[in-house]
Amino acid sequence: MDDSIKVLEKIMDICAYRQKILASNIANADTPKYKAKDLNFQEELKRAVETDEQSYKIIEASTTMPNRDENTVNIEVEMTKVAETMLMYHTATQLISTKIRMIKSAVKGGS
Repeated sequence: MDDSIKVLEKIMDICAYRQKILASNIANADTPKYKAKDLNFQEELKRAVETDEQSYKIIEASTTMPNRDENTVNIEVEMTKVAETMLMYHTATQLISTKIRMIKSAVKGGS
């Protein structure tokens, strides 16, 4: 068998972790001097697949200029990232479900 389920699981793990980061950004949208955080999804997926590691490097998001209070959270940007991450997570779950159905069908003899 190929490693597709393993990769899809990694995608789901990274998406879940990223959602926590984004939720923290949104929760701190009014906190003076708070710097929005994120992770480099592609870089973290590559590292997770190659090393089988489950810790991810959080980076300072470089999406917007600071507000007057030096806060860099932009709610519209964060909500777009939340939607994008949810879509990736949902897609990965659908692909895993499809893969499992295919394996079940093969085990049962294609009936």
